Amino acid sequence: MGIKIKTPKVKMPSTKDINKAFNDAGKAIENTAKDAGKAIENTATAAYKDVTKAATDAYNYSVSLANDVGAVTTSVANTVAKNTEDAAKAGFNVASDEWKKGSALAQDYYKQGADAVVKAAEEAYAWVDANACRIGLTYAITLGVVTYFTPKPAPADPGTVNSTAASTTWMAWFAAQGGKQVTAAQTMVLSCSLAYIINEGFFLIPGVKGQVNKNLMFNVLANSINATITNAYLWATPAGVGIAVGSALAPVIATLICEGVVPKGMSAGPDTKAAEEGIKMAKDAFKALGL
Repeated sequence: MGIKIKTPKVKMPSTKDINKAFNDAGKAIENTAKDAGKAIENTATAAYKDVTKAATDAYNYSVSLANDVGAVTTSVANTVAKNTEDAAKAGFNVASDEWKKGSALAQDYYKQGADAVVKAAEEAYAWVDANACRIGLTYAITLGVVTYFTPKPAPADPGTVNSTAASTTWMAWFAAQGGKQVTAAQTMVLSCSLAYIINEGFFLIPGVKGQVNKNLMFNVLANSINATITNAYLWATPAGVGIAVGSALAPVIATLICEGVVPKGMSAGPDTKAAEEGIKMAKDAFKALGL
């Protein structure tokens, strides 16, 4: 006698039920994705607002500083003092007339006032405030000047190459003038040449690259150099180039990055033709050195 097993009836889902389940699951996934998307969007929006606010606050600070001649003068003087302190530790003879003259020139650039610029940093860098920036950046720049603009015994050393390229370009240009008086417009070609060489080196220094627009810095360097271009004690020798960059230009670049201000009118680009001719001169100088 067989045993009968009662099999419970299992109700199979209808096509309608299956479709509803899929639809419900799809909606759940869609809603989750929407919620995640909103969260990401909200986070991105908040981050954008924070960055935008920081940039706006920084620019407003720079505008306020630029409009206060006394504050600018004090800021630049503090940067020059910190720059000189760091340079002394790095072995520069900061008691020399050449260094003192270069430091004085760095401050003279701002006699006509200052302009605020949008810094637009491309990379994050841990400068808590302008003073922290000054402390960290002037030290980094000093080491960069030693590395990239101070001649060493080794011919292929970066400092030897850059300072030699700059000084030989300066010597050749003035020799070609045959002792004639030159105007600021005429020397701008030479200034652009030196600015190109120096700009390339500056952008290898940590804390400089990514913190400022490269074209803006080229403009500031070209204009700054052009105000000192006839000073042989700064530009006629490789050693002089190191002093010029370290004493007269380093504080200007530090002030640009840390404070967002430049000497009045110096953010404007030089004449296009002068820039093109100057850059060609710089490249020819490097080529003559086998680079």
